[in-house]
Amino acid sequence: MTTARPAVVLGAEEGAAPEELVLRELRWRPWTRPDPTLDGLTLRIPAGQRVLLAGPSGSGKSTVLRALAGLLDPEDGELAGTAPGPAERAGQRGLLLQNPSQAMVGATVARDAAFGPENAALSRQEIHERVAAALEAARVDVEAGRPPLDCSGGQQQRIALAGALALHPGALLLDEPTSMLDPATAAAVRDEILRAADGRTLVVADHDVAAWADRVDRLVVLGAQGRILADGSPAAVLATHHEVLEAAGVLPRAEVPPPSARPPAGSPDPADGSATAGTRPGVSRGEVVAALRGVRVPARGLRTPVDLVARSGELTVLTGVSGAGKSTLLDLLLDPSRAPSTAPTRRAPDEPDAPGAVDRPRPGGIAAVPQDPSLGVVAATVREELTASPFADPERAGELLRLADLAPLADVHPHRLSGGEQRRLALAAALAQRPRLLVLDEPTVGLDAGRSRAVLALLHHAADEGCAVLAATHDPALVAAADARVHLPAPSAPARPPAPRRVPADALNPLTLCLIGILAAIGSFAVSTWQGGLLALLPLVVLAPLTVRSLRGGLLRLVPVLLAAAGLAWTTALLGEAAALSAEGWRRGLAEALRLTTFVAPGVLALGSVDPSALGDALGGRLRWPGRPVAAAVAALVRVGHLQRQWHLIVRTRILRGLGTARSPRLLAGATLSLLVDTLRGAEQQALAMDARGFATARHRTWSVPSPLSRADLLGLLLAVWLLVWPAAAELLVR
Repeated sequence: MTTARPAVVLGAEEGAAPEELVLRELRWRPWTRPDPTLDGLTLRIPAGQRVLLAGPSGSGKSTVLRALAGLLDPEDGELAGTAPGPAERAGQRGLLLQNPSQAMVGATVARDAAFGPENAALSRQEIHERVAAALEAARVDVEAGRPPLDCSGGQQQRIALAGALALHPGALLLDEPTSMLDPATAAAVRDEILRAADGRTLVVADHDVAAWADRVDRLVVLGAQGRILADGSPAAVLATHHEVLEAAGVLPRAEVPPPSARPPAGSPDPADGSATAGTRPGVSRGEVVAALRGVRVPARGLRTPVDLVARSGELTVLTGVSGAGKSTLLDLLLDPSRAPSTAPTRRAPDEPDAPGAVDRPRPGGIAAVPQDPSLGVVAATVREELTASPFADPERAGELLRLADLAPLADVHPHRLSGGEQRRLALAAALAQRPRLLVLDEPTVGLDAGRSRAVLALLHHAADEGCAVLAATHDPALVAAADARVHLPAPSAPARPPAPRRVPADALNPLTLCLIGILAAIGSFAVSTWQGGLLALLPLVVLAPLTVRSLRGGLLRLVPVLLAAAGLAWTTALLGEAAALSAEGWRRGLAEALRLTTFVAPGVLALGSVDPSALGDALGGRLRWPGRPVAAAVAALVRVGHLQRQWHLIVRTRILRGLGTARSPRLLAGATLSLLVDTLRGAEQQALAMDARGFATARHRTWSVPSPLSRADLLGLLLAVWLLVWPAAAELLVR
């Protein structure tokens, strides 16, 4: 990728004027918390100033950014004092949220970056120019047509940053914009952020003070409840408040003892057979606990075979640039559906997935902490979460509650904890199982220096007890403290998935497909007999292959319809006007079932493969429907595609904790509730991300992609009319 960037992103003359941001005696207490997150904070940021906002985890930095963006909703908590009001126009302020996966609003990378400019009602040409330049500036290295929710966390972080930059805001408010990036990429992205901030107000919340200190005008350090501990030029603050910043966890203290301070990995046991100091009896340091051998995942860019070994008593880190495949390898190791093997499998180089060999402990010997720790929550309190697994040691759980500094929060619901607190809880719950293998994905992301040091101490403690600890990370401190390191090379271009099979329905505008479904539904009301219903369904049998890409996909779409029809037939036969379950009752039930199928099935088949963005372009751009409800509906449909991955992570985490199998009713019920909670929380954050990109003030929107009508749509119109009149004609034919 070239480093040259179009001036359209960086030129302040193209965007909003820099804005002064002021908070006065601001107090904010979410309804879910007994104590305020911010209590009497006063902060003035002059227009055009570059500010680094630092502070320990939970000090309120993210809340301050939301307040500066004018996005604290009084319906969500108790608000007092003065803060900027909501933005008056799209692009006035750009807010980047801490969790990028919850900020994705577009079906593709390009459409996600275009969301803000669309809200600003810019011309299509300018939107495309801004999107291209913003993706370049944010160093987004994936195809513009790729779904953003399929990307790695670091890639999503850059995509979300591009969405903020494309607005050309007067104030850039960024919440840990590089926390998921490797050091080299993070440095490049920081350079681009600072260039984009030229002539604008910039406020960055970040734990990496050293990386920003000589690039900003001012350093503001927050303590508990948003209390300002230090404020001034970075050089002055670091010189005069160094001990305060160390005590607050903003700056690192003496590091955790390096691996060399512990018994060396693979050292022999004492002659008397007792365990090495700090190691559980019966555990040999250096024993291979889990391994991946000859693993390749071409679909994720891992074309070169990878070997990975996790040994007892060792902390092993998996490193590599964002998108190199670290999470993919961890998923492969943890996948409960993949049976462990002892010999590598060989597949052709062009096959989409060549997994190689996977060795791991038996169930009960593995614990995992996902990148999003909230997905693993299974209990109503912190204390219960530590002992929820049947593998958990209650005495060990009590000790870990103290070691993780969670004892004061023992009776709090895990979902009410901050992100850093949830991460420490998930780690403590995993360690309470006394696993042979502990797998973690970015265990220190978003944590201050003090909390990161505490997490590292817990990992070393687990290794000293004989656990094999495997962590994917970008954290230099964690990498430096590891016993072993496995570095993944920069990914080659991922194998492009085969293009979906084209079907005739692809030539039709989504509006035409909608019309087909609507008119077919209206026509179904003419069905009154089972014979007429069967005849009315004949076009469905003939036309279905024109709309579905595979037999399996078509059947999956129709299964809910057929089940509903069968239920309707049964209830009509049992409870209808005819004698219960009589021949006449079944005939009436069959007629009702066929009417329902004729009513629903054409629309299900016609619209099943329609892209949400294309539908939004048609409804908003072609029909001029109100832009905000259409855009909100498209964003919600995009989110639905993310549910399958979330479901997989939730179920896998519960299986690893010994709470059941993939077919256990209790596990599935709990996972369903967890998915619902995660979906509601994600929807709240997605709404915030949309408002941060001008959605709340968008009275008129531009749809960046046109929605053309063609000759094929004329044929589609004729088909829709035929489906409208055919059921009535069918009834006439059977009389």
